[in-house]
Amino acid sequence: MIKLKQSLIALAAVPVTVVLLTSGCATKNYVRSQVNPVNQNLGQFEKKTNDQISYINTKQQRDMSAVNERFDTTDQKLSEVANAVQQAQGTASRAMEETESNSSRIAATSSAVDTLGAGVANSLNFKPLENADVFFGFDKATLTPQAKMALDQLAQKALAQPRAIVELHGFTDRTGSSLHNLELSQRRVWAVQRYLVQQKVPIRNIHVIGMGMEAPPPGLEAEVLAMNPHATRREIDRAARRVRIEVFGAGNITASPSSAE
Repeated sequence: MIKLKQSLIALAAVPVTVVLLTSGCATKNYVRSQVNPVNQNLGQFEKKTNDQISYINTKQQRDMSAVNERFDTTDQKLSEVANAVQQAQGTASRAMEETESNSSRIAATSSAVDTLGAGVANSLNFKPLENADVFFGFDKATLTPQAKMALDQLAQKALAQPRAIVELHGFTDRTGSSLHNLELSQRRVWAVQRYLVQQKVPIRNIHVIGMGMEAPPPGLEAEVLAMNPHATRREIDRAARRVRIEVFGAGNITASPSSAE
């Protein structure tokens, strides 16, 4: 009896199982039919989203590249401007240095020119150094031993001044004609000139002129009368037979006229 019941129960359970199995398959197909469109939509949405994300990423990369390129260009321009400014500053600095250097050179040149000008003016400022007279016999142009001794001393003083100028003025007494006395005064200064040249005085530094009898030595009578208040005309004429010698020295070219002695 018990076995029969178990058999009946088993038989009754088979349809239920079949029903459940059949129902389970139907449910899966239904779920699949419902899920597949959702999955498809999700796939399309995901693809679209990924495409948008990819587009956005690409656009951001392009934008960032453009921004970086602009930054690089700006940096390059700023660097070029900085270099240009630095070069301009260097040029300006060099120009200022050259200006200062030129100003210094101009000032130095101006000072040198002033000094040179003062020196030249001083070198042209001839001053008397020595004077003397050598005397001659009546109607003579021959140097006496005393005259040569005086000329030796004058020659030494003239040679001590490289640019010394020697002036020779020849005179005569009033005896004879004017033409004869003029020629005689010239022979006398030439005799003195020759002797000084023999003593190494440069001929270019010796200036000569014969005055004859018409231009007696300056202060002749006063000079003679100072030595002899009772001098006669013959004694005055004797004192006129001379060559007056004057030595002039040039100033120092390196010194200004105010500093020259």
